[in-house]
Amino acid sequence: RLVVSISIPSTRPPHPLPLFSSSTMSTSASSAKPKKSKTTFDMIVHAIRNQPTNANGVSRMAITKYLKSEFQCEKTTLIKNALKTAIKKGKIIQNGQSFRMAGDPVPERPVEPEVTIEDVKVGPAGPGAEAGDTVVVKYEGKLDDGTVFDAA
Repeated sequence: RLVVSISIPSTRPPHPLPLFSSSTMSTSASSAKPKKSKTTFDMIVHAIRNQPTNANGVSRMAITKYLKSEFQCEKTTLIKNALKTAIKKGKIIQNGQSFRMAGDPVPERPVEPEVTIEDVKVGPAGPGAEAGDTVVVKYEGKLDDGTVFDAA
């Protein structure tokens, strides 16, 4: 008798950022297939990674709204406690009231446009204005293309 065993390796690469941890897999007695149960932390990870973010991260309010709309989770105390625990364990980084996943790349901050000030006409020489003086200023704000957006 001859037995031949063929093994074919999987060609699917693993997802670089898992959305749910393996600890959330549970099996049911009535089913042989594993069932995903989402913990509050898993839902928060999903919320942070699936929303537009800035360099600070995703706000607590945005996370709460996302969990309410996507998972019908409205338990704010449970969300706050899960965030606090994840921060203590180093899984989430807090910056003010915003949160991002530890290890995820930080988006770059957009470059602020530069304001240029040009003295077109300087007033006559004389004593300068001091604290408490009233002065009259004429100005005109222009865009780079010459469009005037404000004047007084």
